[in-house]
Amino acid sequence: MTTDHRALPPSARAQLQALLDAGPRPGAVAFDADGTLWRGDVGEDLLRYLLARQLLPAVAGRPGVYEEYERRVAKDPADAYGWAVEIMAGVNETQLNEHCEQFFAQRYTGRVFHYVRPLLKALEGLGLHSYVVSASPVWAVIPGAKALGIAPERVVAVSSEVEQGVLTDRLLRPIPCGEGKVHALKARGVEPVLAVGNSELDLPMLRYAKAGWAVAPFGEGGNPLVHEANRLGWPVIRA
Repeated sequence: MTTDHRALPPSARAQLQALLDAGPRPGAVAFDADGTLWRGDVGEDLLRYLLARQLLPAVAGRPGVYEEYERRVAKDPADAYGWAVEIMAGVNETQLNEHCEQFFAQRYTGRVFHYVRPLLKALEGLGLHSYVVSASPVWAVIPGAKALGIAPERVVAVSSEVEQGVLTDRLLRPIPCGEGKVHALKARGVEPVLAVGNSELDLPMLRYAKAGWAVAPFGEGGNPLVHEANRLGWPVIRA
């Protein structure tokens, strides 16, 4: 069986063709979201969107919230990504879902990388289930996954407990960031045939999978994951 995946580098096309030639088999593929499936960061953009519209009662009237988020990212990304969900406490989940559906449709539909849909279609034809494993809020990631044909139950992202339809500040752990992505997949009994990511925070997930691909949306300069991919002989997708 052959397929056209000119958007992929030769090494990735060869690996994919080997999977296609071997025929359907059970298994999973794990994708990071931001910078891997689409250009941009839905979590950070959603935070700015909610703050601009004063939709976060937990930090209402508090100055410098996004700046605090940026400081936390520089110090401890996993802490920052969790905190960005903690401050959503008090938000109605149904309303948040509606905001996120509109947000993704308006701002991110056109940002999906050109290699993504053909690759997902080929993987689906093999019977491989695609998962999205992201450190962005789950409510922001699910609309993107759904737009790509990935079921919400196969989205692993930052979330919190919900009581009577309202978000709380009690995070559900592990935070799927760095090693947390591996822990989250293991908790679901998922050992990917392939993992695809774009940053060093995806490196543990790529090492956990049987094969890893790196995505370089903005070139490889200064990207530790791309440097590691080159060292290990992993394919690098120029998205």
